[in-house]
Amino acid sequence: MLETDSSPSPVESATPQSDLQRLAQYLQRQLRSLPLAEPLQIQCVVKQGNLMILGQHPLTEEPQAPAVFGALQQALQTLPPALLNGLAPETVKALTHVKLYLRALGQRQPYAYHLCELASPVTSVPEVPSTVSTEAAAPLAEPIAALDMDAAALNPERDEYASIEQDDPANNSDLPLTKPSDLIPLELEEPPVVLSKPVRSPLLPWLVAGVGISIIAFGSGLWFMSRPCMAGACEPLQSAQALSQQSTQTIQAAKTGQALQQARQQLAEAERILQTVPTWSSHHNEAQALQQTYQSQVEALDRVLAAEGKATTATQKSQTLPLSTADLQTTQALWRDAIAQLQTIPQTDALYAFAQQRLTAYTANLAAISKLTSAEQQAQKQLAVAKETATIATTRQGIAQTPENWQLVQSTWQVAVNSLRQIPTSTTSYAESQQLLSDYRPKLAAARDRATQEQIAKRAFTQALALAQKADAAQRKNQWSQAVINWREALTNAKQVPSGTTYGEPAQPLVASYTTSLKQAEARLQFATAMQRTRADLNRVCAGSPKLCSFAIASDVIRVQFTPSYERALRTAFVVGRSGDYGTLGGAVNHIETLQTALQTIANNAGLPMEVYSADGSELIGSFNPGN
Repeated sequence: MLETDSSPSPVESATPQSDLQRLAQYLQRQLRSLPLAEPLQIQCVVKQGNLMILGQHPLTEEPQAPAVFGALQQALQTLPPALLNGLAPETVKALTHVKLYLRALGQRQPYAYHLCELASPVTSVPEVPSTVSTEAAAPLAEPIAALDMDAAALNPERDEYASIEQDDPANNSDLPLTKPSDLIPLELEEPPVVLSKPVRSPLLPWLVAGVGISIIAFGSGLWFMSRPCMAGACEPLQSAQALSQQSTQTIQAAKTGQALQQARQQLAEAERILQTVPTWSSHHNEAQALQQTYQSQVEALDRVLAAEGKATTATQKSQTLPLSTADLQTTQALWRDAIAQLQTIPQTDALYAFAQQRLTAYTANLAAISKLTSAEQQAQKQLAVAKETATIATTRQGIAQTPENWQLVQSTWQVAVNSLRQIPTSTTSYAESQQLLSDYRPKLAAARDRATQEQIAKRAFTQALALAQKADAAQRKNQWSQAVINWREALTNAKQVPSGTTYGEPAQPLVASYTTSLKQAEARLQFATAMQRTRADLNRVCAGSPKLCSFAIASDVIRVQFTPSYERALRTAFVVGRSGDYGTLGGAVNHIETLQTALQTIANNAGLPMEVYSADGSELIGSFNPGN
């Protein structure tokens, strides 16, 4: 029989403080996303199988308790496998029943409490000890300033976020009072190990061997049962499913490609975790099925992310306009590829809403790029047409000889200019079109001026010829006044034919000819006018009772012939005068002198010599020369 010394009563085992410190540091990091001026200070204690977590903050700031407790519960439910596997079994077991507190620094009592019952208990994966000791470790002392809050004193069935001030302060007296300046991690004290004194016995070696075998068997069983997914719940499976749920939530709330990238990372991590489920596990088939599902979701995410990448590239290429046709076609292809990727997302996929939203935007962008591509291609065609038309205009201009030719040159240059004006500013052809316009516009203006000059020349030349024909016709009819008018207008039109035009050179002889013809017509008009005046004067002189004379006007002489009656009257007057009637004789003499003066004046005005004959025309009575 093995005798041993009496040992102290066993005390409750406490969790190593380094283990709780790592958990506290992790929870403290997870609370950084809360809108607080200063981060919460977190302390953790395992007491009577419960995990007690205290969050402390400065007096000047009181966070929203629901937000803090919700963030802590979320962090506890999604502990990383690396951290979870590193926790002590006591800590892992305590994670299913967690008490959360909030307290201001410098205060003894917390002001808010929340009991956190996790839906799925988590289990740790303890490491297999390399050696099995036959001596049991002595229990550790309880933590210094442990959170010795009685759960019974805080009724978990009351409001979720209750005020501690309404509870018994005595129940909270064990909460550590920590100043803002001396917040330090809780430490554990380790009492000395008290071992029982062995009694020598011949059975001791066999007993020790039996105990060793039992311990080895127990340790082997414990190691086998602690392997992932060998018995009970499968932690990797639960973690992967939690990450999948988080990925779905991320996708549903996603607005950008970065959120989808985060969802993909979550799914990829879920796939990696599922790979840790051993093939001999009863959960292996389920893990394989989930892994295939997640792989399909990852592939869908990759297609959407690929579409996002192509859209980003296409957007960047479209930032600097104008773009060449090649760049526009490349951008167009990127948008088409992005749309094709999104169209592969089925309606049952969580990505469908995001994909449809992007499809609407991508389709609009593709339409805009397609419009720019069409405009760019049309601009290049118009530029080519303008250049070709300008070449034709130059050729026609070199051989133009008639007003019709120059009108065609003008219209050809106008087509080239109009083609360049239709090129939009958003195309690469616009800059070159402006340079060509600066060259084509002056040529169009010159062609227009030349065509106008040719039209003027043709019209003036044609009118000059027509008026000359009218003048000739008037002269043949001795209509010298009309002839003069026609010759004068014909000469004016001949002079209006611009030099350097097609009709400029043929018009020069017309000017000289029409000038001579005009002078001749004016002379004939002047002569005709004088003769008309002479005839009127002679009619006035020859008139009387009896009629004195008759006359004939030739081009070189005026012939006047007395009438027989006038001669008889004149002879009678002289006969009477010789018979002594001197009054009658004097009157006859005065009459003859007056007639001579009148005839001399008529000859002077007409510029022609005048001859006066007797009534029978046989005798030249007298003559008058102009200027005498």
